[in-house]
Formats: sequence, C-alpha cells, structure tokens
Amino acid sequence: MIITEDFAAAIKIYKFLLEKRIPQRAILKLVGDRFKLNSTERTILYRGVCTDKNASHRKSKLAFTKDIQNKSIHIDGYNVLITIGSYLNGNLVFIGNDNFLRDASEVHGKVFRTELLQRAIALTFDYLKKNKVSGLHFYLDKPVSNSGRLSAKLNNYIQDHKFSGSAKTVNSPDFVLKKVNKDIIATSDSSIIDNCKVTVIDLARKILTHNFKPKYLNLTIRNS
Repeated sequence: MIITEDFAAAIKIYKFLLEKRIPQRAILKLVGDRFKLNSTERTILYRGVCTDKNASHRKSKLAFTKDIQNKSIHIDGYNVLITIGSYLNGNLVFIGNDNFLRDASEVHGKVFRTELLQRAIALTFDYLKKNKVSGLHFYLDKPVSNSGRLSAKLNNYIQDHKFSGSAKTVNSPDFVLKKVNKDIIATSDSSIIDNCKVTVIDLARKILTHNFKPKYLNLTIRNS
C-alpha cells in the first residue's frame, strides 16, 4: 500500500483534531467520510495515529532486544500472534506514529488458519530462545473461541523449550498486563502501553524484522 496525497492529508487532519482533544471515533467518522477512506485506511488512522504526547510517552517505554536477555516476558498472546499471523497471511501491517507495529486487518477475536497460527508460534519461540529469554507468561482472552486449546499448545512449547512460566486464559489480558510491576511486557496494544508500569517490547515487530526484514508502511515519517 502507498500513501496517496488524499490519505496523507487525512492523516494530518486526523492528528490535528486529536491534538484538540476531540473524541477519536467522532474524528474518524468525520475525516473518513470527508476523504472517502476505505476500511483499511480508517483502521490505520484509528490504530496508528495518536497525539505527539502519547507517541512520545509510548516511545519512552520501548525496550530493546538486549533488554529481554535473561528476563521474563509477559506476553499479550493474541496481540502478538495475530500481528505475526496477519503479516504471514499477506495482510497489511504498519508502524504507527508511536513507533509500534500494528496490523490493519480485522482478525482480532477471530480464528486464524491453523498453519498460520502454528508458524507464528514457532517463529515466536525461536526468536525468544535465540535471545536467551528466561521466562514466558502468555495471557489469552478467555472469551475467545479455542483459547483453552491454544493455551495448552503454548504450555507444551514452554515445556519443550525449557522456559519457566506458563500460558493461561484470563477474562482480560489488558487488566492483568497493566498491573505487571516487574519484568517486560510484549504488546502493541495502546491502552496497555499507556497504562502499564514496566517497559514494553514490540515483539511482533522484532520477530518479523528478524526473519523477513519487511519494508513497513511507516507513519513515523508523517508525524507533522
């Protein structure tokens, strides 16, 4: 995907209105309708554009690869695996103006094809093993179909790769991750990043960049 002149203008106006503290969904409808944006473009605005203050705050929380060595990571399971799976499926993933990778699909809460999910898991564990992470704690949304089965699969991987930790289903991974007060969190969920107490690694971006070196659509260079 390329950013057309109209979409670039939409991004600029959308961000300007966010800075004025107008409700986000109202801005999305106003700008989306004005520029006749499609669903993908609207998703990019909603998930990928924030105020300068929020962008700066989130960037300050970013952890580097070296930071995860010999550490435990608390992983927002669906957030990370779906972002990786979306890229593997050929869906658009992009870097928001806060420097976090997000996907522009509407897969969240839906079931992935088994082979995509399996590959996303394998890439995740391979990356974490290579970078000498000591412990893994996956949190999956209990209301999502087949979360229990996925939790069991992840626990088998944790055992087989000799990590400490576990995978579990919880009613709200957001609630749990916002209360983590040590180690590192892996997510690109804006609400978690804004409210968590520890640093955050953009694990999906690290894994995809390590394995495929994609050229992402990048909104950080359109932040004015």
